[in-house]
Amino acid sequence: MPEAQVMIVAVPIDAVSELEGRGLAFPVPVFRGTALDVLVAVGTDAATLVSLLQAPDAIRAFAAWVRGRCQRSGDSIELSARSGGRQVHLKVDGSIDVAVVADFIASALKDEGSQG
Repeated sequence: MPEAQVMIVAVPIDAVSELEGRGLAFPVPVFRGTALDVLVAVGTDAATLVSLLQAPDAIRAFAAWVRGRCQRSGDSIELSARSGGRQVHLKVDGSIDVAVVADFIASALKDEGSQG
């Protein structure tokens, strides 16, 4: 799969098997240094890197997973995206529209592609 088709996401350790089971992500076996031009972190306890596949509905499905995790826990999660020299944050809770979260993630990908 070409590098442009994968986004690295840092997620809590307990989220990896759930994301794998849904076919949304797989663990990154080695820290890939320069490949981390775009990094989206889920929460402040993010500790494990996974590759989020960029299938047609993967970003929206991942956004729905983030919102669902907030709904189940009753807590909000901060997403942060680093792309090039800038970093942006989005606070997600169980009532946020999935489209807002998906747009945030897609924007991080788009910005990286346009900085090339």
